[in-house]
Amino acid sequence: MPHDYIGAVLVIRAALFFPHAADPAVRNEIAQCFEAYSAVAGDRLTWLWQDGKREMALKNGKLDPKVFTVGKPNEGLGVYVTSGEKAIDASFWEFRVSGLTARQEQHPDYGTNALTFSMPVLHVAEHPAVFQQLFVECARRLKVSSGYAGYAANLSYAQPEPNTPTEYWLSTRFSGLDVGDPIQNALHLRDKLKTVSWLTAINQQMLEKVGGIAALRNELPRDWFAFYDLDGGVAIQAGPRPESGASVEEKGAPVLPANYVIANHALKDVRVDSLWQLQIGLGGTQAALYKSPAAGDRWLRRYDVPSDQLLAYKAAVLDLPVLTPESVLADRL
Repeated sequence: MPHDYIGAVLVIRAALFFPHAADPAVRNEIAQCFEAYSAVAGDRLTWLWQDGKREMALKNGKLDPKVFTVGKPNEGLGVYVTSGEKAIDASFWEFRVSGLTARQEQHPDYGTNALTFSMPVLHVAEHPAVFQQLFVECARRLKVSSGYAGYAANLSYAQPEPNTPTEYWLSTRFSGLDVGDPIQNALHLRDKLKTVSWLTAINQQMLEKVGGIAALRNELPRDWFAFYDLDGGVAIQAGPRPESGASVEEKGAPVLPANYVIANHALKDVRVDSLWQLQIGLGGTQAALYKSPAAGDRWLRRYDVPSDQLLAYKAAVLDLPVLTPESVLADRL
């Protein structure tokens, strides 16, 4: 149905999953992550949403960091900052964090905490290494269990369900597009990775499960992949820029980026088995969505290719753009 607001926008988005959001020290690190993000976003940020409160307009993009730190351990955290002209608009610049209470975090069934931030595709292209720097900095601050960053569709924060079909449609055109709300997906990502993307982060426990840095170096050649230390874990950069996986033909099927395919193969042992319901739309809608567990699981496995095709994807990586000093961080491993 037509509406008078922006329902979805294409962005580059990071999703980070981390423990202990109720801890005051971690709350302070969340605030520091926002400060680093807002230094890039500037006065583009226009609206503040908080769980249980009405939206509030921001002046010159400024936000009191206390919104991240004043909560008590028995209170959850829900702060969402957007950049639309209207509060209801989907926005290119967006910072969201959702944290469990201390009691909830004691129970694995509640999942884990999540933080996301996004930037316009063009901004990431025109400012090499800025997004990567923020991703790695926040991953280190939060001591993430896992994370990833690449193409995504930001939906209207106030009206996500009516716009979920747009995200689905985009995913049929772009294999590199993240699908599903990371904050909702966090329920299943306490100790697993959702997907690989342009940037992918895993903690030390997951790194050990895939054989350590040496094993990853054997699979992911240095000219096309960069590694960054995360307190014993690792962040992996696949190529100088995000890959959309867009079809080379106007109405053709999306392609599988070769570098994502081989990264997926290297990290498959720590990938989550299922997210139960990848997307949530309006009740009773007939629109195509990833509604069933089976449909969502097929999306999770989209980069799984038969073993007899894997060598061809490894060869295809050699034709991709190589990393340059301008497109990586100085502290790569």
